[in-house]
Amino acid sequence: MMKAKWLLALPAAVLTCGIVLVACGGGSGGDSHEAHAHNGEKWELKASYAELPAFLGNFTDRTKHLYSIVGDYEAIMKTVHCYCGCMEYEDDAHDSLYRCYVASKSGEGVTWTDHSALCGMCTDELADIEKWSKEGKSADEINQLIEEHYNPNYNA
Repeated sequence: MMKAKWLLALPAAVLTCGIVLVACGGGSGGDSHEAHAHNGEKWELKASYAELPAFLGNFTDRTKHLYSIVGDYEAIMKTVHCYCGCMEYEDDAHDSLYRCYVASKSGEGVTWTDHSALCGMCTDELADIEKWSKEGKSADEINQLIEEHYNPNYNA
């Protein structure tokens, strides 16, 4: 009698697993470059910095411009703290302002994240990096200015 119950439950379990796999994209054979959610962020893999993520279609020209210059300011962005609170996340804490725009970069391409597109502080920080760079400020000077302007605990 006990075996019969298990035999009846087995097809339901297999069907449920199949539905979950299809819903999550495992076995769909879909494009791995499509946007997908990760810890509340939307991630999208593109071949290079020159190819911006599709999720930017819903954002302002300013936001699109800032994403378009990430490759130009990658080095400085990796040394700058972000003060929106993302560096304090328990799951997937950001290590720099760069992480607010790019989740990862590899031989496969650039995995963009929409974190910065949704955060005014992140966009303001990169806009200031661009402005100060164009004014001829060094990386050290820019880091100092970011601290002065954005760090709530900064004491001059």
